[in-house]
Amino acid sequence: MKTFRAIGLMSGTSLDGVDVADVTFSQVNANDWTFEVNHACLYHFEVSLLHRLKKAHLIPAPELMELSADLGKFYADVVKRFLEEFKISPSSFDFIASHGQTVFHQPDKGYTLQIGNGPELAVHTKIPTVLDFRSMDVALGGNGAPLIPMADHFLFQKFADSFLNLGGFSNLSFKKEQQILSFDVCPVNIVINDLMRKMGEEYDDGGAFGKLGKVDESLLRQLNALDFYKSDGPKSLGQEWVQEHVCPLLDVDVPLENSVRTFYEHIAYQISKTLDKTEVSSVLITGGGANNSFLVERIQSLSKCEIVVPEKTLIDFKEAIGFAFLGLLKWVGEVNVLSSVTGSITDSSSGVIIYP
Repeated sequence: MKTFRAIGLMSGTSLDGVDVADVTFSQVNANDWTFEVNHACLYHFEVSLLHRLKKAHLIPAPELMELSADLGKFYADVVKRFLEEFKISPSSFDFIASHGQTVFHQPDKGYTLQIGNGPELAVHTKIPTVLDFRSMDVALGGNGAPLIPMADHFLFQKFADSFLNLGGFSNLSFKKEQQILSFDVCPVNIVINDLMRKMGEEYDDGGAFGKLGKVDESLLRQLNALDFYKSDGPKSLGQEWVQEHVCPLLDVDVPLENSVRTFYEHIAYQISKTLDKTEVSSVLITGGGANNSFLVERIQSLSKCEIVVPEKTLIDFKEAIGFAFLGLLKWVGEVNVLSSVTGSITDSSSGVIIYP
C-alpha cells in the first residue's frame, strides 16, 4: 500500500484565514484512496495583510505582485508555525498543496489568478509545493472550477451521494449516470460576511443576527431573478460577478438584519431548488457555512434531500484536505480535474510543482 503525507493550504474568498491540514493518504488500489487527518488548524490573516487582500482586485499590477510575494511569505510562516506547534519535521512531508488566494476569476475571458508566490512557500519551508490548480483547465476552455469534486468522490462517498460546500460560494457535486458533475450554486459567505462587516463583525455566528430580520420579498425576487440561475452547469462564480450583480441589489435602504435574512433565504432557495432538481437523496454539507445552524435549518426546511453535517474537522477543513488530494494526484501524474465538471475539452492533471 502506497502512502503519502501532505499539507493542504486553503484560503477562500470569505477571507477568514488560512486552513492548514496535515493529511496522510493511502492508496488501497488504483481507484481507492483512504485518508487520515493528523492535525488541522486555522490561522487568521494579519490585519494589515487582510486589508490589502480585500482590495487586491483594485490595486495596480506592481502592488499586486508585491502582495503575492508577501502572501507567499505569510503562507510559509504559517506552515512553519504549524510544524513547530505540532512538533513535526518538514522532511515528514512529500509536498505542500496550496490553493492560493483568488483575486481574479474570469474563465470566459481566458484567465484566473490565485496569488501567494509558490517559490516563497517552497523555499522558506523546504518542502516541494504544488500550486496553480486552475489555470490549465481555463486554458483548456474550462471554468477552472469547481475542483474539489475529484476529492469528493474518491474520499467522501461513504457520507452521502452528493456534496455541498458552503464557503465564499456554494458548489454542489454529484454523480449522474456514472459521470461526476459539479457547479457553483450561489454566493454564500462572500456576501454574508461583507454585510456583517458593516456592523463591525467578521461573520454571523450561527446565523443569530440574520435570524432577527425579516425577508424582504422584493429584494428576494430580484436576487432569484439573476441570469446566472437560469443556466445549467458547468458554471462558476467569482467575486467580480458578486460586485457587478449582487452588491447593487443590496445597496438599498433596507435594515441590515433584513438584508442578511433575505440573503439567507436566497441561499436556501437556490440550494434547495438545485438539490431537488438533481434528485440526489442525501448531501454532505461542509465549509464555514455548515457551522451556521440557521442557514442549514433553512436549507433543510426547503429541500426534500437528507442533510448530513459531519464532525467539525471535516466541516472546517474539507477543502484543505481536498486540495492536498488534488496535489497528490498531480504529484503522481494522475488526472485531478474533470472536464465533466468544468466544461473543458479534456480531463487534465493540473497544477505546477515547485521544488525548494
